[in-house]
Amino acid sequence: MIKLLRKVRQNLIDSGKTKSYLLYAVGEIVLVVIGILIALQINNWNETNKDRQLEQVYYSKLLEDVSQDQVLLKKLMDEDQERIYWVNQSIHLLQQKTVDREALVNAMRKSINLIRFNFKPSLSAFDDLKSSGKLGILKDLEVKKKLLNYYAVLSGYGDIQDIVADASLDSYLHPTKDFLESGFPQIDFVKAELDTALVDISKLAPTSAMPASIRKELLNESILHLNSNARKKAVFKLMGAEVMAMKTLLEKKCSLIK
Repeated sequence: MIKLLRKVRQNLIDSGKTKSYLLYAVGEIVLVVIGILIALQINNWNETNKDRQLEQVYYSKLLEDVSQDQVLLKKLMDEDQERIYWVNQSIHLLQQKTVDREALVNAMRKSINLIRFNFKPSLSAFDDLKSSGKLGILKDLEVKKKLLNYYAVLSGYGDIQDIVADASLDSYLHPTKDFLESGFPQIDFVKAELDTALVDISKLAPTSAMPASIRKELLNESILHLNSNARKKAVFKLMGAEVMAMKTLLEKKCSLIK
């Protein structure tokens, strides 16, 4: 094609047809411009297509992260419900005429077991989007807004859970607590570390009834643990609603892009 155009141009020059040559030159320029525009359009189309493919990849990755959030949240909710069960066991034991200290201390320990474990959302895809400067690849502005809100809200809920968890842990391990009367030497892993060659374990096990003052303190502590776990349960439900809403939105985006 190029050889043919060159030949036509040369013939026009040789024949002295200046007007025809000028028209031809203009036409050739127009063809070149059209060719450049077409090339640019194809390049833009290719880039746009790549962006859309990358957008689909990120929506899929975000959905995977949120699905992991849902699994983790379910695990934490189950653990919280288990702690609530043991709080009620603690209260039940403290309401008995004779308090079984070994059963009580183990029940109270289980009332706060893993209570400091908090929900942390999976951020791999979102962090990658931000750090790589590709957040703009998500063309749906409403989705971006909801993603930003999603992670901000979950972080705020996490702060609430940290506060209530710390309150229970501080109470359980408070320096003024009577650990002997509370039965701490009866905890399995504590008992396992007592050196019987040096320690008379029998003197660490109170034989008298639990004093009313200690019983009241432990009942108050149990109610605090119940409050902490109940608050975490309520916050977990709010988190669950956020996770489900985001998962539904991302599932919709993934299906639309496909």
